Amino acid sequence: AVVSTQSTGEDIGKIKCLILSTNSRDKWMLDKAVAWRSGSTEKSYFYNQGTFLSSEPREGVSQLKLCEQGTQTYYITTTTSTDRDGGSDNIYPRLRISGKIGKKNPTAMTGYLFDPRRNNFEKGRQDTFVFQGLTDVGRIKCIEITADGDDKWLFEMIEVHSQDRRHPAYFRNEQEVWLSTDPREGVSTLKLCS
Repeated sequence: AVVSTQSTGEDIGKIKCLILSTNSRDKWMLDKAVAWRSGSTEKSYFYNQGTFLSSEPREGVSQLKLCEQGTQTYYITTTTSTDRDGGSDNIYPRLRISGKIGKKNPTAMTGYLFDPRRNNFEKGRQDTFVFQGLTDVGRIKCIEITADGDDKWLFEMIEVHSQDRRHPAYFRNEQEVWLSTDPREGVSTLKLCS
């Protein structure tokens, strides 16, 4: 679902953070938010890292602060295994991208790898996802993929490159590790380095 809101009032300049709050007991998860000033084309992107909003403490948090990470755009292409059960309809993966700039080791956090216009993670198929407004990590060294859905998924490879550094980093699932939130089916988090 897409939720749109508009604020009228004093121009506050570039939007750096959003604070979302709820008094509803129903839980709700925002994947990403995009904000911009009226009359401006410069957008700020905010990605949730798997936190539900709810006034019920067992369901989530009643207030969530999301801040802009940076200005880099990343392209992530996943290749799902051709294994008979390799595909998934309900895996909801997200990535932590780690890199190297000089002596620094910055990280960028994506939202969910999900395109509502298509059936993602089908057996033997590639899916590409674009994330804007992330931290520039420089040369990409590692990814950590986390699954939040209640299904299992087997991928062969994940390719990552940024807008500024078009040379992609390839992360192959050579051990054929399944991703799943169910420990009997696989691991919920997997770190791969190139």
